[in-house]
Amino acid sequence: FCGKGNNGGDGLAITRQLIIRGFTVKVYVINYTANESPDFTINLNRLKEQKEEALHFINDESEIKNIELNESTIILDALLGTGVNKSPEGILSVVINYINKSKKHIISIDMPSGLYPDSANSEKDVIVRSSITLTFQFPKLSFLMPQNQERVPVFSVLDIGLSKDFILSESTNNYFVTKSDLQPLLKERTKFSHKGTYGHALLVSGSYGKMGAAVIAARACLRSGAGMLTVHVPKNGVEILQVSIPEAMVSADENNKMITTLPKLDAYDAIAVGPGIGTEKDTEVIMKQLLNYGSQNLVLDADALNILSNNKTLLSFLPADAILTPHVKEFDRLTQTHGNDFDRLQTAKEFSLKHNCIIVLKGAFTQIVMPDGNVFFNSTGNPGLAKGGSGDTLTGIILGLLARGYNPPKATLIGVFVHGLAADLCAKKMSKESILASDIIEKLPKAFDKLYKS
Repeated sequence: FCGKGNNGGDGLAITRQLIIRGFTVKVYVINYTANESPDFTINLNRLKEQKEEALHFINDESEIKNIELNESTIILDALLGTGVNKSPEGILSVVINYINKSKKHIISIDMPSGLYPDSANSEKDVIVRSSITLTFQFPKLSFLMPQNQERVPVFSVLDIGLSKDFILSESTNNYFVTKSDLQPLLKERTKFSHKGTYGHALLVSGSYGKMGAAVIAARACLRSGAGMLTVHVPKNGVEILQVSIPEAMVSADENNKMITTLPKLDAYDAIAVGPGIGTEKDTEVIMKQLLNYGSQNLVLDADALNILSNNKTLLSFLPADAILTPHVKEFDRLTQTHGNDFDRLQTAKEFSLKHNCIIVLKGAFTQIVMPDGNVFFNSTGNPGLAKGGSGDTLTGIILGLLARGYNPPKATLIGVFVHGLAADLCAKKMSKESILASDIIEKLPKAFDKLYKS
């Protein structure tokens, strides 16, 4: 199905290639406008010369019933590309609804027709629901938004040979992070280094019934290369930590069931707080102390974020480049309710700038929002991460990288990527339903190894 713009021209060019390769192809050009792009016209004339009988024009909605589909039919959607700025209407709308109801495998070329590339569609907009989208050169921003998961369940990026110099000369605030982007940032462990070389991390975590969060985050931190780790937990969690993670040191809170005090902070290079700590009033006190007196690189996750949501005046005390790792609901509690993912991203950019912090908005293609307005979309990970403990693992990884001396932006980018990569390695060995946080931690050595190797 071809429109009459450049996307339709691509569809006609693909048709010619398929015919050359021996496929049976019928092309339906939708006559929704008298205008044709030059690219469409060129490829239309070429197809007429090659095999004009493959070409069919749909001039009226009543002609759609004459379209022939069978059990082996695959639909290629080349109706509309990246230039869409309003929902398809008229005959285009009818054709798209016909495609969606066909229950066939649908391949969209560059964009699912009707989807806006960089802004939010409304729920009523008519959009092709592709099985896979073959997009040119780069993912489109809309592909990376959760609200479009049914429209773009899978996409593959095709390199069409655009000039690398031209690409680099173009300005953007949105980046899709891959392995090659991160390798220049990596630090090698040196021959004469010692545990002090790789820093001393402090993890403030756990409460009665939630000591597993402290165990998970601590293991992830040590697997990420921290030289030393102290875990500050309620008194009743000391034995759990000592038995579960003998490599970590443990600091005992004076309270049996919750965190109510902090150890002296001077000895630590990086601090993470939040996994499993709860939101009791006595625990809120330590958040105020930490933000007032701590000067180390800081990661705030889980209940630490919920405490901030309940005490928004504390936001003004966030240290520069503090790393906040909310999932969508935690972020909305911290800011406001959002009607769509594009609005949420805009709020995250404004929040990051206002408070000079890094926002890690967790989910598929996790969005890492920097105070300078740049947004980095992560390319690793899978739905196996949608399970309790995954966020605690990420907190531990980032903490370990901070302790090692990575600055907050680099620690965040590397941490999020490695976290997802470890989950992808798990998915090769087990079902995504079965992946546990402990499985992800066990794959961290392999994930770091793959990241370092070219």
